[in-house]
Amino acid sequence: MQMVLNTPGLALKTRDGAFEVAAGEERRIVSPQQLESIAVTAPCLISSSAIELAIEYDLSIYFFNEIGDAVGCLRSPYFESIATLRRKQVYFSDSPQGGNWVILLFRLKTAHQIDVLEYLANRRPSLLENYQRIITQLQDGIPELDLLKDQSTDFVGNKLMGWEGNQAKLYWSAASEGMPEPWKFKGRSRRPAEDGFNAMLNYLYGMMYTIVEQAIFAAGLDPHLGILHSDEYDRPTLAFDLIEPFRPWVDQLLVEQFLADQIKLEFFDQVYQGWRLNAAGKKFIIPTFNSWLEEKCRLDGKQFSRKGHIYRYAAELAQLIQNTAYDPGKL
Repeated sequence: MQMVLNTPGLALKTRDGAFEVAAGEERRIVSPQQLESIAVTAPCLISSSAIELAIEYDLSIYFFNEIGDAVGCLRSPYFESIATLRRKQVYFSDSPQGGNWVILLFRLKTAHQIDVLEYLANRRPSLLENYQRIITQLQDGIPELDLLKDQSTDFVGNKLMGWEGNQAKLYWSAASEGMPEPWKFKGRSRRPAEDGFNAMLNYLYGMMYTIVEQAIFAAGLDPHLGILHSDEYDRPTLAFDLIEPFRPWVDQLLVEQFLADQIKLEFFDQVYQGWRLNAAGKKFIIPTFNSWLEEKCRLDGKQFSRKGHIYRYAAELAQLIQNTAYDPGKL
């Protein structure tokens, strides 16, 4: 479970080996053993004893800005592996094996995007023919990935970004078409989000990044040594890679909420010529997201919680890196 501190002025302290969350006269005790991380989404006070307790239980404390981007993180400085694995990670990031791993992620991402569109097609019978056409186009793009196998990651990255952009245009146009009014959108937008759908999706992606980064760190890998997104300075670029196949999971969660009429206009503020999720929206979507993460689903023939699948993929990446031969003299 992730504890979210989203009330301005709230204080996080400790009492008898547990966290004490204080908001005015109200007090709540939370055992660190129940938590996997702490998210701070509003200005609050955190005592040094609370930080030490979080470190003791290997709980990362993430700080988010108003649009849901993680802007800081406090955690133990120690990895759960020896340095050899991270040295191999540097080699892997420039190797054909690294490129092949990225290709696998995008094949999986496309399969999950198709799942989202099939979900929409089942609920929008009048749009079935158009969805079938878009799904076929997405499927037709997959064989292009096979042409990139066993190439350098630079070569794969340059080709893949253009390929992914074309796929994304098809996917998002179809997703928008299935949204009820007034939630249709022109495409992806971020700074600022130009509509409510993108405002909430951006916030959910920000939360998902923290889960992916935790999984990478738990696997003993360095989140800042990415493969496809390797050139972004001072960012957890490996998390940007690993999140890709799981983005459509988040998309479907949000689509389901819109189709069920769970998302309200009062969840958003219109600011800076754009839309932003407000406190009411966060109060709704944060527990919805956390519950959704714990739901079990099947992937690759294996049944885990959604969070469990993400941790599994991070652990499998660590094993793949560990088993990849490399020349230490080239590092």
